[in-house]
Amino acid sequence: MKKITFIFLFCISLFCNLFAQQTSKTYTLQQLKARFKHINYTEKTLLDFQNTMINLREKPQLSEDVPGEIISWYTLNGQYSLHKTYLFEKDKIKEIQTIPKDENFLKKLNSYVPEKSKFSYMSDLWSFAFVKQKLADNFYLIQATAKSFNSYPEMPNDDILIYDIDYKTKDFKEFFLVRFKDSHTEKWTEVAE
Repeated sequence: MKKITFIFLFCISLFCNLFAQQTSKTYTLQQLKARFKHINYTEKTLLDFQNTMINLREKPQLSEDVPGEIISWYTLNGQYSLHKTYLFEKDKIKEIQTIPKDENFLKKLNSYVPEKSKFSYMSDLWSFAFVKQKLADNFYLIQATAKSFNSYPEMPNDDILIYDIDYKTKDFKEFFLVRFKDSHTEKWTEVAE
């Protein structure tokens, strides 16, 4: 009986240690208050934000994209990467999408590139997209890096483009291309609305 109890306790201990290694501790409420000092962040919203980071393997990096309105976290790991962005409205937080998904945006972007180099919305072709600032007309300016589609990614291809892209949105549903540039140059191409 002692052997069975010992084995049982050993298994529980091993399981608890493995689980503890699988998930990292999130930020405490006090750490979040110290990190984000804007008055729009109530204790309730900070606790809601804290809950979005539960069960991550690595402690995420925090970003205050637009103070008092938009904050995000991201984590990079050899196996995965995650980026979540949240909009604060009154006493609530709402997860928002920062990468466009509509075909009109993609059509506009692809109208500026050679026929053999087309962009798509495949997840591994877009970097994390961060809200850079809130513009005077209540649009949010977002920046990301995108790579054009390659049907044979293991083979080098001169038609593959990597662009830094600036775009804007008011509602995080409809996005408008503002400017873009090849990641290897300094010259931006402005886009007319």
